[in-house]
Amino acid sequence: MSEFQTIHFAAVDKPLDDKQLAYMEQQSSRAEVSRWQFEVEYHYSDFRGNAVEMMHRGYDVHFHYANFGIRKLMFRLPTGLPVDAKTFKRYAMEYCLEWKKDSRGKGGVLSIQPESDAGSNCEDYFEFNQITAMLPKIRDGLIAGDARLLYLGWLVCNWDEEAVEPPVPAGLKKLPPELQEFVAFHELDVDLLAAAASASPARSKQSDSQLSFDDWLKKQNATALRGLMRRVLDGDAAAVRAESLADIREHSGATTWPVAEGTRTLAELRELASGKATTRRKREETAQQRQREKRLEELRGDPASAIKEAEKLVDTRSTDNYCKAAKILAELRDAMPGETGSKRADRAAKRLAKKYPTLSCLKRAFKTEGLNYK
Repeated sequence: MSEFQTIHFAAVDKPLDDKQLAYMEQQSSRAEVSRWQFEVEYHYSDFRGNAVEMMHRGYDVHFHYANFGIRKLMFRLPTGLPVDAKTFKRYAMEYCLEWKKDSRGKGGVLSIQPESDAGSNCEDYFEFNQITAMLPKIRDGLIAGDARLLYLGWLVCNWDEEAVEPPVPAGLKKLPPELQEFVAFHELDVDLLAAAASASPARSKQSDSQLSFDDWLKKQNATALRGLMRRVLDGDAAAVRAESLADIREHSGATTWPVAEGTRTLAELRELASGKATTRRKREETAQQRQREKRLEELRGDPASAIKEAEKLVDTRSTDNYCKAAKILAELRDAMPGETGSKRADRAAKRLAKKYPTLSCLKRAFKTEGLNYK
């Protein structure tokens, strides 16, 4: 497997101006650069641009994957994190989950980059456009006060078994599609996530943030609201929303996203995950057994249709379909009592082998399923 990297930046709130665009174009001679996006792939080469500075200078989200151990996401948050600085320290991990504050103002860049093993390749099966398409939605959640990404980031980055978990945000039991994509991209163990979510509070139908919106709006005078509306009409809607949400969080006297106090170590979470994995496997095995019994009952009721289905599959002259046909005949054998099933399945296999004497792949499929085709 050759070395492979793919790098993506995108502006979300507004396009780059001429000065910002000129800076981005200097970062790579091979990239496709526009006012909205920056895309480049490398094979046996490297990106030498300043990714953090590119975020400070106009792009809002960043994705970097390399098959030698890089899975990095960055989000520019113009009004700061969804939690206060003291709380964020409990989620943060040096080099892996970091907040790089702007030199002025409240904004900065959130970076998530877990340690990954070289050779952990996902480009063969993962559609990168799925995760890159979700980055603006993940960022939007952070701006709105959703702290779940911070906890998920801690889970994917942490290797210290004795580390105590940070505050557990509400809503981990039911993640939105964009956070599900984050989980999939980082291959977070589903049982570990379920273990963590067991302490996650339920989200109320009318969120605390909605109540805060109403209270905040009542306190705004007409002049302030007109100023906000003018900025919206001038094309600055994203910044108005971000600033308003940050102001609500600051003046509400409470976090906009409910959390439970974190008390479990990573080792305890892994132990709980092991138990959940055992329960899940038993549940899946039971479901598979019920499904198999239903399938065998159908075959017992209409064996002729099963044989016709196998014959049609073989007629397609496809190796995959040979395996499917052999499996159908094997299921028919198992469905019928005594030697009746074996005789009927073997007769069908012999008939097909005789009809297609040169199809060695078909015969191999029959042999794998234990069918006597000779």
